[in-house]
Amino acid sequence: MVVSDRAFTARNIAVLREAQGALNVAFGAILSAYVGVSLTNIDNHPFDHHTLARFFLGVAGFILCLCVGNSVILRGEFRLGVLFLLLGAGAAYIGLREARNLGFETAILRILSTCWIVALLGSNAVLTAINYLHHRDRT
Repeated sequence: MVVSDRAFTARNIAVLREAQGALNVAFGAILSAYVGVSLTNIDNHPFDHHTLARFFLGVAGFILCLCVGNSVILRGEFRLGVLFLLLGAGAAYIGLREARNLGFETAILRILSTCWIVALLGSNAVLTAINYLHHRDRT
């Protein structure tokens, strides 16, 4: 049975979205665990609640822009996807700056963020390569 090009691509994108959802949950859990441990360390001395709020807003903006940018890239709208990824990078910078002010180890947050971005964009690249290899013999 020969699978049509459209069905092949749609099925691959569906599988990739499920996998990326699991990836987002996994990295979110790791990030939450690290932030929880870091917050217990700063709990023993006074800290600025506004700084903590800006940190969480930066992290939320990073996660939102990363996921939206990735979804937009999967739809083929690369310019808009890059715009969201750049907005996410700005939010990540704000979050890291506030994390440094709170006394967090920012190297761990940078490594975690980089791995997350590479995993999402790398999986997009793998999907593109699979679709290319599947379609190249048909043209």
